[in-house]
Amino acid sequence: MHNLKSWKSWVLALICLSALAAHAHPHLRLAYQLLPVFTQDQLSAVRVSWQMDPMNSSLVRNNIDLNQNGQLDPDELAAFAQTNHDLMAGFQYFLTIEGDGPDPAPLAFDVQGFSARDAGRGFQGGIYLEFTAVLKTTAPLRSLHLQMQDPTWFIGFEPRFGQVLASASSSACDSSFTREKRQTLTQGVQEVQRIHVQCASGSAAQPNTQVSPTQEPIQGDKT
Repeated sequence: MHNLKSWKSWVLALICLSALAAHAHPHLRLAYQLLPVFTQDQLSAVRVSWQMDPMNSSLVRNNIDLNQNGQLDPDELAAFAQTNHDLMAGFQYFLTIEGDGPDPAPLAFDVQGFSARDAGRGFQGGIYLEFTAVLKTTAPLRSLHLQMQDPTWFIGFEPRFGQVLASASSSACDSSFTREKRQTLTQGVQEVQRIHVQCASGSAAQPNTQVSPTQEPIQGDKT
């Protein structure tokens, strides 16, 4: 039974991601929020939280509630998360992270704690995919440039409630956007949105802070 559950969850995620090459505009929207993580006063990781749009959240619920008890059980969410983790790894989790400098190279990172949760059907509800991108570099960093993009445009990314950073980091860091032309894998040169995260010296965002939806006023973000 466990293998059947895993297989069905794998099929659902494969259906979502295999459609990437067949569409030219977003059919899945992920609202993101970021939380910079510090180790010894240096940026060492970024926690990423993606909130799926209502239509796709409903689709996921209908397909992975395998025992049809009207809720998503931990094993169903775990299988869905593991499947998407494995499939998204081939796309580098649609995430590019760079440091500062006139021509910065992408920073390597490991993904840890990839998980899924169901926040219900309210305004802040939906299916969430969350993970921590742990930077492999030992260079001291106070700011990062990030880009979240699906090169096939099947998935669209936007900041949650217009706020890039989770409220836990709003007093230590701020963010802004730039638009640059970049070469993409399948669509040639495209204008892409890039996120600049700048953190003050002495920041102390906690590595175990949970990234969650917030109704707090937008603070610290410059859009």
